[in-house]
Amino acid sequence: MAAVTQRISNYLGGVSKQSDDKMLPGQVRECYNGFPDATYGLTKRPGFKHIANLGTGTTYDDAKWFYINRDDDEEYIGCIKGNAFYIWNALSGTACTITNQIDNGYNPNTYLNGTKDNYKLITVQDTTLVINNSKVIAQRAATTVTPLTQGIVVVSEVAASEQYTVTLQNVATTITSNATDTSYDTFLTQLKTAIESTITAQKSASNASFNDTWAVTINGTSSLRITRTNGSTPVDFTLSGKGGRQNFNLDTFQDEVTSISSLPTESYHGHTVKIVNNISALDDYFAEFIADNNTSGRGYWEETRSPNTSPGLNDETMPHEIINTGVNSFTFKKIAYTDRLAGDADTNSNPSFVGHTITGGFFSNNRLGFLSGDNVIMSESGKYFNYFFKTAQTILSSDPIDMNCSSIKPTTLHSVLPTAQGIILFSEQQQFILFSENGVLTPQQATIRTLSNYKMDSTVEPVDVGTYLNFISKTPGYTRCFSMVTRGQQENPQVLDLSRIVKEWISPDIDQLVSSPQNSMIALASQNSKTMYVFRYYNDGKENLMQAWVSWTMPGNVQFTTIHSDEMYAVTKQGNQFTLSKAALSQSPEQAIIVNNKGQKVNPSIDLYATASSVVYDSTNNLSKCYLPYNDVNELTPVMIIKGNTSTGSFVESGFTVTPDRSTDGTGPHFIVKGKNLTSNASDVVVGFKYNFDVHLPTTYLKPETNFTDFTANLTIARMKFSVGLSGGMSFKVKQKGREPYRVTFTGDGSTTTYTYKKLDLNFKDRTDVKVTVNGIATTAFSFTNDTTIVFSNAPAVNAVISFAIEEWFTTAPVIEANNYLANDVPLDNETVFTVPIHQRTENFKLRMFNNTPFPVAVNAMMWEGNYTPRFYRRA
Repeated sequence: MAAVTQRISNYLGGVSKQSDDKMLPGQVRECYNGFPDATYGLTKRPGFKHIANLGTGTTYDDAKWFYINRDDDEEYIGCIKGNAFYIWNALSGTACTITNQIDNGYNPNTYLNGTKDNYKLITVQDTTLVINNSKVIAQRAATTVTPLTQGIVVVSEVAASEQYTVTLQNVATTITSNATDTSYDTFLTQLKTAIESTITAQKSASNASFNDTWAVTINGTSSLRITRTNGSTPVDFTLSGKGGRQNFNLDTFQDEVTSISSLPTESYHGHTVKIVNNISALDDYFAEFIADNNTSGRGYWEETRSPNTSPGLNDETMPHEIINTGVNSFTFKKIAYTDRLAGDADTNSNPSFVGHTITGGFFSNNRLGFLSGDNVIMSESGKYFNYFFKTAQTILSSDPIDMNCSSIKPTTLHSVLPTAQGIILFSEQQQFILFSENGVLTPQQATIRTLSNYKMDSTVEPVDVGTYLNFISKTPGYTRCFSMVTRGQQENPQVLDLSRIVKEWISPDIDQLVSSPQNSMIALASQNSKTMYVFRYYNDGKENLMQAWVSWTMPGNVQFTTIHSDEMYAVTKQGNQFTLSKAALSQSPEQAIIVNNKGQKVNPSIDLYATASSVVYDSTNNLSKCYLPYNDVNELTPVMIIKGNTSTGSFVESGFTVTPDRSTDGTGPHFIVKGKNLTSNASDVVVGFKYNFDVHLPTTYLKPETNFTDFTANLTIARMKFSVGLSGGMSFKVKQKGREPYRVTFTGDGSTTTYTYKKLDLNFKDRTDVKVTVNGIATTAFSFTNDTTIVFSNAPAVNAVISFAIEEWFTTAPVIEANNYLANDVPLDNETVFTVPIHQRTENFKLRMFNNTPFPVAVNAMMWEGNYTPRFYRRA
């Protein structure tokens, strides 16, 4: 039997659901509240600092949460619930003022009529767009214009002694121009008088074709305008004319002309005419006269929209905006989208989202884009709220882009991520890329092609993690997480199942996916669970040197989480209270509350840690009451610590910690510290709740060669030595093979949810390995108030057999090297070696690394020593 030793270089492999003999060195069975770091090793996750209480009860249940980042001094977290916005300053917790801007009696909060899955938000600078995918987009009603209700008589030349004829309602009026006075003013006055005389005569003759009110007006020096109305209602009529040399000097038209050259140089302001070209109906367009004096006379013609076409979108059905108008001040209002300025429904058609819903949005290539069904609609370049062409005569490169994803599968786009290769479009069944060959998206050059055919969840937005895109796919029993790497416009992407190593481990209830490119991590969470799943990786530019899954147990159900720079914000609900907190993902945060004698900055490994709202000393009972700034959470283990900086040598209490009793009185919930008067340190007393760093190690096997595990050999482990850094303490738990778990069984009565049992000195409340069944069916709808009380979400039925068991893990005190330490300093050491004596065959025990102190810990490496025999088998 040979004495052997091997080294596990690190524990950065994360959780693996493979069998122990298949695990790579550094992988573990479970890792609760760990944070893999390529520099520091497997560390205990950071604690979350309490920022503010947001509300109680069901106020924000099932709300749509969002994050707004203006700059490092202005960060906001908010939610939509019902038909209202709620926003808080993420740095101070201050509730913000939100004003609904009423516009012509329209209150924008009527747009907020959906559930959390109906909303998507896009933030661009100080504006956040709110998309409600249950709203059907409508256009404004078109104005009905009666055709042929006005006529224009254009005189291009006044020739002496020539005849000019205007035929109105089939009745001709003919005049002869003056032989000596050929001025336009004289001629137009003469012609106007003659037409008016004809109208009067026809009325006197009771010609019904000349009923109603007629008006003949001189426009400038070259044209007449004729109108007919019945009260305020225009009435149609017929008009034609000819005259002058060879009958070419007088022309008439009503609503349209065949060429722009037929339009007079003078007309009245707002005069709209259709220019009818001869190639096809789609080359027709409309022109409006803009008078220099805004009335009539000289001016110019510019392209306009058809009088019978809808002027544009109904802003009340389109995405709205919430604008940051100042520190802690917001205004919610509808957006004034640009009207259709040219053409009609054929030559300048509606964007394809009209009549449908908008399912997503994005900002790219200086355009604001929307998704609707299988269509991608992008605004005019630089004009984010214009979705109509500038002109009906040609297509400009800056015009809006409106494209369809052609596919044989039902396609409803719901999410989008811009990349360097193009814009990645996501549907439940397929993924597409929108791109152009030269990289600039224009209506003429944009192309969409299919990228991949992966199924994904439509309610959880994909995220960008630097060069990777991550999205999730759900099955009835678990969630998969995929990573996509785009590889060029003509290359298929590389798609990997990141969760393959932890298959069936991630909850199917996931409703949040967030990322942090600078920390190379993603996090998945559910509003119905305290568990957050975290994935971290490290790439050296060539390959991934670290890929690790871990789970975090948060202080309450995770309503929302987001990551900005090195800070993670979380909104959790514990009991009936919603709280906002944040954690520093860096090891040396600038806002650290504890600094040891060597100048090392740390935040405590405590959840909801905050300075006590007040500290009162009870001299009668010789105890201090540290009042909480939030409601107490009975399911969590309380802790109190004193902050400070011992590097100055002036604060000897820094780092003092105790697990206090808890109580409540008329002032509120508080922690009790017996035998100590903390009033002099009241501003430094920090209260919070412990959480467990708990790592379940796999069975140890000898690995003589790479990728070879000798599981047939006889291996006896003598001891394990763990190299631990930045540690305040570490314990180890061992379970021996063959020992039955402790089991408690009792009967439900159908009316109560709380049951008490005999204390077994096993600290049930702090454990993660308790298995509870009701009538033999496993349940997770329970919690422990303390070590003798279990509480069910619903009362178990009468005579229901309730049973819970806990595996027997024995705490093993490690042997640590004798060392010198500085009295009254924070109990942290950069390098510590813990020796755990085992003396068991490797199959006969399981080992866990455990820490529930309020101080950080980092596991660097492990070496084991033992005796090995191959059992006379020959290893080839």
